[in-house]
Amino acid sequence: MKHKSSRMIALTILYILIIFGIFVIQFTIGKTFYYTIGAMSVSGRDDVDETGNRTPLLPLHIVANGLDFYITDQTPITAKTSNNEELSLKVLEYKKTEDSFSVICSNDVLIDFTSYLSETVETVRISVSMPSEIETIYFPWKLTQSARLERQDEQIFLRYGKDRFIFRGGYGFGNSDDTSELPHLILSSSKKTAFYETYIQSESLDFDSIRRIPIASDEEYAKTKQLFRERALDYFSSVISSRNYNEELLTAYMAEKAFNGEYAKALASAPSSLLPKEKRTYISTTFYGNLVQNDNSLAAYQRKFLSGIESGIARAEISVFDREALIPFLINNSRANLISALEKIASNAKQEDLNSFLAAGLLEAAMDYAFYFPNKQNPFMENSEQYETVLKDSLISIDTGLYISSDKKTIDTEKTLRAASVLIRYGSSYPDKGAWKAVGQALYSSIFSLGGNSSSLPASFDIQGDKAKKLGLMANDVLILHAEKLYPAAVKDNPYYPHEESLALKAEPGIWAWTSARDINVLKNDAKIFSFRISAKAGDTHYMIIRGIRPFYRIQIHEIDFRTDPRFEMYNSSGYVYDERTRTLLLKMKHKKDDEDIVLFLGRPPEPVPVVPSVQEAAESGTDTEDGTPAENSGSAEEKEETSNAGN
Repeated sequence: MKHKSSRMIALTILYILIIFGIFVIQFTIGKTFYYTIGAMSVSGRDDVDETGNRTPLLPLHIVANGLDFYITDQTPITAKTSNNEELSLKVLEYKKTEDSFSVICSNDVLIDFTSYLSETVETVRISVSMPSEIETIYFPWKLTQSARLERQDEQIFLRYGKDRFIFRGGYGFGNSDDTSELPHLILSSSKKTAFYETYIQSESLDFDSIRRIPIASDEEYAKTKQLFRERALDYFSSVISSRNYNEELLTAYMAEKAFNGEYAKALASAPSSLLPKEKRTYISTTFYGNLVQNDNSLAAYQRKFLSGIESGIARAEISVFDREALIPFLINNSRANLISALEKIASNAKQEDLNSFLAAGLLEAAMDYAFYFPNKQNPFMENSEQYETVLKDSLISIDTGLYISSDKKTIDTEKTLRAASVLIRYGSSYPDKGAWKAVGQALYSSIFSLGGNSSSLPASFDIQGDKAKKLGLMANDVLILHAEKLYPAAVKDNPYYPHEESLALKAEPGIWAWTSARDINVLKNDAKIFSFRISAKAGDTHYMIIRGIRPFYRIQIHEIDFRTDPRFEMYNSSGYVYDERTRTLLLKMKHKKDDEDIVLFLGRPPEPVPVVPSVQEAAESGTDTEDGTPAENSGSAEEKEETSNAGN
């Protein structure tokens, strides 16, 4: 009996030791955690010390729709440096938020997994933050037990349950050997974000997911635009060297060089003598002058443009909105009375009457109306949801790109760029429309991705293939748009490219300039004085056509009184000619400083006040200066020389 009691005591002590050992082991190997974050399941362990500090332990599994992103001691996250050195990264910390889970590693690397859910699409975004010396990150992944890879039309999908999933852009998924035991998600300095998401066929594109695709990002858009500008400039320089240029190419070349602060250098490489006067139009006049003749060509262009608008309005054609900057044009040309007719056409338009580019034109009209008439009810914006519906139905996803088509058969390159510009502006102007900015950026980057390393693009692409399987694009190379044709639509943020600068809100409707100035600001506008400031680089010379200028009797440039001279363009100084009949000021500006002020004294000169000099004053001095000009028009000796050269 005593032996049995001793045995029971020994067993009790053993059990206590075992239980204690389990607790000790549990706290030694760490505490297990499990999180559900949207479409992700995250499981792992960390060690918590007495003070509450956590130390991450391995393994870690982040599972999403059949794909297991994992880290173990044997399969760590690895990195490759710019020196081609391979590193195994140590996990330093785990961090969880409501919709994301981050892995913080050694070498200042952070990898973030964020989950998004919509009605039809489940998306996991994987992004990396890393120092400049690291070029590539490799994160191991494997399939879960119920998932499998499928190949179709040269694409790789992951089948999980009833759905298929895909990595947008590959990122090592599409390019990996699916028989490999250790495939990796690959993130690089040029592609820091990947998206693993539900695959949607082209005809059922999920709009909410567009803003998350890589090609819609701000970074990709900026990179695409910069690459086009660099390639275009190389192309322009090459064509100029081969002496095979035209006016549009020289104009785009001058504008891009001016943007880069190399205007004087560009003029030396491409002087006005390259283009005979008879081949110049208003397009290049801001750089090459010949203002009187080119003012006529600008007026002819405007008459034709206005005639087309009036004709469309007379027929109540919705196609009138296919014209760019419709409302600003009417305001600048004092035809704002036609806007009410445009309102009526827009309000009567049915959704089936619209295509993608007309819808974009109507959105542009809505934004322009809000800009010029901020205190009025906006009749164009009232139907914005209808325009958005048309645009959504026109979007097509092909491979990793996003495109827009008015007929589901062809993609028009120039119209795509115009629509992209409108949608970027629309999404940037209204906080609740941010998705449209992403759409515009995706359209822009996608169309340029079709050009490879070239600065040229076909004018259109044919959509081919079966929607139920895979769509593709075939370039229609009957017409190629070279960089000079693409530049005005592709680079909207270069003020040095010749453009209409409206002064309607800064001064009054009807005043506008055809210019390449960096900026024009009105300083004063009343019954007696109209003054404005022109911004350009000191030392640069450029030309302007300014419409809507009331008659004036005196003008000051560089704070000096100037007189008109029909030969003003010949002189190495600023100068002007004014046509009172058309209220047009032709102005040549040679900047002594970045910001130059122009002051116009409006109306007719005041009647001179008779002054009877004393006998002594009459004997000692005269009222005229040495060169016979009125005293008020004379300046320093240096100023006299310059204004004399300008015909003053």
